[in-house]
Amino acid sequence: MTFLSWPFAAAVAAVAIPALVILYLLKLRRRDVEISTTLLWKKAVQDLQANAPLQKLRRNIMLFLQLLVLAALLLALAEPVMKSGTFTGERHVILLDRSASMATTDSPAGSTDPSARLDQAKKEALALVDSLREPGLFARTTNAAGDEAMVIAFDDAADVRQSFTSDKQKLRAAIEGIVQSDAPTSMSEAMRLAQAHSPRRARSETDTGAPEADAAPSGPQISIHLFSDGRIPDADRTKPAPEDSFEFHSIGSGASGNIGIVSIRAQRAYDDPKKLNIFVGLQNSDTSERKVDVELTIEGSVAAIKSVDLPAATLLGSVSTPASPGGGTAPETPGAPDAKPQPPLNPGVGGVVFGIEREEALLAEVRLRPPPGSRAELDAFATDDRAFIEAPPARRLRVGIVTSGSLFLSSALAGLPLAELRTFTPAEYAAMANRGESPPVDVLILDGVLPPASGTTNTSGLPPGRFLVLGAVPVPAASKENPAPLTDKGKSGNATIVNWLRTHPALRNITLDSVYIAESRDVEVRAGSTAVSLARTERGPAIVELSSGPTRAIIVPFDIGASSWPLDVSFVVFLASALDYLGGDAIAGASDSTQMGATVSQRLPAGASDVRLLPPPGGADGAETALSPLPDGTVVFGPVRRAGVYRLTWKGGMAPGDFEEGGRSVRRIPVNLLDPQESVVAATPTVELASRVVASKDGTFKGDQRLWPYVLLACAGLLMLEWFIYNRKVHI
Repeated sequence: MTFLSWPFAAAVAAVAIPALVILYLLKLRRRDVEISTTLLWKKAVQDLQANAPLQKLRRNIMLFLQLLVLAALLLALAEPVMKSGTFTGERHVILLDRSASMATTDSPAGSTDPSARLDQAKKEALALVDSLREPGLFARTTNAAGDEAMVIAFDDAADVRQSFTSDKQKLRAAIEGIVQSDAPTSMSEAMRLAQAHSPRRARSETDTGAPEADAAPSGPQISIHLFSDGRIPDADRTKPAPEDSFEFHSIGSGASGNIGIVSIRAQRAYDDPKKLNIFVGLQNSDTSERKVDVELTIEGSVAAIKSVDLPAATLLGSVSTPASPGGGTAPETPGAPDAKPQPPLNPGVGGVVFGIEREEALLAEVRLRPPPGSRAELDAFATDDRAFIEAPPARRLRVGIVTSGSLFLSSALAGLPLAELRTFTPAEYAAMANRGESPPVDVLILDGVLPPASGTTNTSGLPPGRFLVLGAVPVPAASKENPAPLTDKGKSGNATIVNWLRTHPALRNITLDSVYIAESRDVEVRAGSTAVSLARTERGPAIVELSSGPTRAIIVPFDIGASSWPLDVSFVVFLASALDYLGGDAIAGASDSTQMGATVSQRLPAGASDVRLLPPPGGADGAETALSPLPDGTVVFGPVRRAGVYRLTWKGGMAPGDFEEGGRSVRRIPVNLLDPQESVVAATPTVELASRVVASKDGTFKGDQRLWPYVLLACAGLLMLEWFIYNRKVHI
């Protein structure tokens, strides 16, 4: 038992107890009394003796009762509490996992009532808040502050829902306000936030003046409470401070199996774009073989159903305890000597392919269903039981080329599945440009040719459209208000490509380090402009992307005929990828789905305005959001946190695959979980950190029990007894 305000109670006792005793030692003032009979002399003499000064205190039941009442009041002022021993430290960080797997509906240990894991975690976190020590009644006077806590919610990102406070109402509101997410799990950012909000700790320094890494820090201890199912892929890369305690509260059942969709892709046949294949990858994390029906729905109508048998998941074997930084095995959590890391699970995998014929763009939904005659529910985790995919229209690209004659280009373009390839001479192209006309193609290749300056050219030096410029650099008339994004400084010496942006769609899956350029060009890209260098030689940019309003172009400034590039297979791949990228994926190709937690970037047609984003239906954030497009027509939003189909709407033209609805152009953007690790939903009894293995604690929290209310009740009873004795004595 401890006392929250014992200094305050001691100060009051030092004044009150002597004052009460002095009241019984004080001499009464004498006054003359006339009596009518000598029978009262005896009583008068006794009164004289009782009021003699400095007389020893006699046995007095009233004084004894009053001392007991005063002692009870002083004990209540000291605020005695009975320690529970549940927590260590005075500051607590509550980490609440809101990732997709926390939507699993299963029964917690010792219960038969299934509920969402996030609801279970919030319930246990609220119980922890209720059990925190509250500040003393005289906290400002005695500095008897209670426990403080902060709340952090996390999935693949994290945010502080409530900073450190002892106000339980604020903590409860923060926990109750956490909303389920469909994003995967990552704890690294949550731990960084917890450590950033922790008190600063002073570390000792070495003789050289540098802080010593292993020095023991000073400062208040932090207790970290993790409420999660334990399926955290990066847990072994997070490391709490050695002096901080870490408690793991496992949520959910370890026996929960799951069948989920972990990949989906729509691919049109290269030689026949009308043929569309939809590939679906499946995963079974159940320890028994499972059979599942895969249903394909196209634009709301069921198109096909296929049955798939999935093998059972297997354990890969035991895993040794991780090594500590100083060697040997990592220290385990105090109180959990049997904490061992769980062996990894190897899920059973399978898949199915749907083949259909359809030329138009389509939205397909794949849903998993239990086979006929089986239980009503497939599994406890429904988020990965369906996925969406948007397939592009079966449309081939129309390409034009302005050239004086190039054998390399003609040979490379002849092998591509184009709808049309038209060739223009520089004179024909100049005549069309002077008339304000543009070739009726999707992408125009300019081979050593630039359009004549006219009113249609913009700050990029090119008219509106999609261009692949080879062996030339478009440079518009610059001014102080509108400086040119590119500056052509003339021909330069020989060079080789030393670096390129491998993630760009036009340069993906190609290698350029073997390309030799006999005569390069010295091009300068203005910082802050809409021009981006995609590949560089030791002399400067070798490939540049340029965007300006309705114009988008990829520029190769050097003469490809004076290089070894046309003799390399990467040149043909580059042409196909660049045309595909510039033409807006109009070539028969593939469509991938956006994964949860990603930032979505979409390029809208030129002139798009009043752009709005509508999230998937059924969520709390169902309102439209206004978006502002960049100068090149790109809109960016995210990271996305809910699975489903997002809809972009705007006023203006449409690209292939878009459609019109209510006078506005519409583009559908499917977003799916597609995370094999998140689809394994069996809760774990341990979590493996970088420095220790932490075993789960039960969800029962017992707070400190305050005893001062019972002391006040005893004080009230003593007062009633003192009042009764006093009135009875006076009456007698």
